[in-house]
Amino acid sequence: MRSLLQFLRKIAPFLLFLVLEVVALVLLFSDSNYHGSVRFSSANRFNARMYEVRHRLTAYIGLKQTNEALWVRNGELEKEVAALRQALDGTLPEGAAQLSDEYEYVYANVLKNSIQRNKNHLLIDLGSDDGVTEGMGAESPSGIAGMVVACSAHYSLVASVLNTDMHFSCRIKGSDVTGSLSWDGRDIREGVLSDLPGHVMWSAGDTVLTSGFSEAFAEGVPVGVIAATEKPSGAAYATARVTLFTRFDKLPQLRLTKMRRQEEINQLKTRAAL
Repeated sequence: MRSLLQFLRKIAPFLLFLVLEVVALVLLFSDSNYHGSVRFSSANRFNARMYEVRHRLTAYIGLKQTNEALWVRNGELEKEVAALRQALDGTLPEGAAQLSDEYEYVYANVLKNSIQRNKNHLLIDLGSDDGVTEGMGAESPSGIAGMVVACSAHYSLVASVLNTDMHFSCRIKGSDVTGSLSWDGRDIREGVLSDLPGHVMWSAGDTVLTSGFSEAFAEGVPVGVIAATEKPSGAAYATARVTLFTRFDKLPQLRLTKMRRQEEINQLKTRAAL
């Protein structure tokens, strides 16, 4: 007890100073409009800053949800447009207008993405339990991104367009010219469209789309724009370098495409030993 009293006696001047300081501040802010306004303004600035940060975070989350909703709606509109186009084309057989209904879409988040290898892959957060199967095409909001090559119950692996083992059937917009899109491992912004008929004319700036000859993608999915062409002397076929629409260094989400009758097609291929 004596030690406590001695300690209090030692710090008594400091305690008195703190009490007087608090009293002075209270009197200052309560009696002075100017200092009160300074205190109020400082508090308001802090609160405003916090509200601004909260608003930006909320807006960012809301924007992501809005983008996802717009992407889903865009997929529905794409199918409606395809149905209308086929319905207006009298050369198609009866019932061909239902072609757009043969595809369904699943949306997945990209968990991991490699772009620095020759055989790049993307890991997504959906698997066989979510209806994902091997062979499904993968698209970004801008264009094709790859194809599902392996699935577990909850995750899937997508072979990127930036994978030297992959080939995608494409055509040049506004024509029947088709070719095979691949990647030569050089530039992540460019692919190579090969096996193009050498006698057909096209030029830089022409748009490249999926051909629809593969079950992985519907016809007309954006791929890129021809940047340059090359045809060796005497060769029957030409190649073109294609600037890809998809930004593989910024790829947070993918849309997977599945044919509703894929199982029937697989069975047919198995029966024909294809």
